[in-house]
Amino acid sequence: MMEKESKKAANDNEATGKKNYKMVGIRGATSLESDEPAEIRKKVVELWNEINSQNDIERVVSVIFSVTPDIKSFNPATALREELLAEDIPLMCLQEAMFENSPQRIIRILVICESTTQNFVYIHDAKNLRGKK
Repeated sequence: MMEKESKKAANDNEATGKKNYKMVGIRGATSLESDEPAEIRKKVVELWNEINSQNDIERVVSVIFSVTPDIKSFNPATALREELLAEDIPLMCLQEAMFENSPQRIIRILVICESTTQNFVYIHDAKNLRGKK
């Protein structure tokens, strides 16, 4: 019965021109040249803007950041909250697990949201995180 209801909802959305948003997790990452608050702010806003430009996000539910242990000067979640006035979005920042040959100065993000797309965004040296080996 759920499948029939889902198909009906999709058909109704097509008929009315409404988009069919679903809950997704959108990943992304950026890298820093140095652990400086101004650079963290700049790179977090740049990453956020790129994620938004490559996705059709309707509503953000929450955002989780992780940072490598060498990032200590400023919390990227605070940068997002202050720079983009994201006061009503739950934000969290965790320290990334480190493994042999892990890259340094990386900020990762997981945006939990309602969207019609799920395009992951990796910029600067973080592009190498998604490269084929």
